[in-house]
Amino acid sequence: MRATRAHRFHHPMSKCRVDIIAKIGHHKSMRTTLSLDDEVLGLVKRYAESRSLGLGKAVSELVRRGLTTHRATRIANGLRVFDLPADSPPVTRKKIEEIESDDQ
Repeated sequence: MRATRAHRFHHPMSKCRVDIIAKIGHHKSMRTTLSLDDEVLGLVKRYAESRSLGLGKAVSELVRRGLTTHRATRIANGLRVFDLPADSPPVTRKKIEEIESDDQ
């Protein structure tokens, strides 16, 4: 598996583009381009290096773990919610607005 950085923007909220090419079988390969925040890319690289993994394998492990980890939920005021760990940073209106503006 090979990973390359395709393009890097220089905006404070920039995202890196990472091309991941995975070999499937002997002659087939699959290429996927992900846009990752600089901070996330650094975390994934450290994770990969600490486990002697390629970048694509590390991303796969982390995504799989994130998608399969059970988080207890409850109903509050008719909405399904989950409780954050006590050491989590506070969720503020400003942070929510930042996240929403990044998606646009």
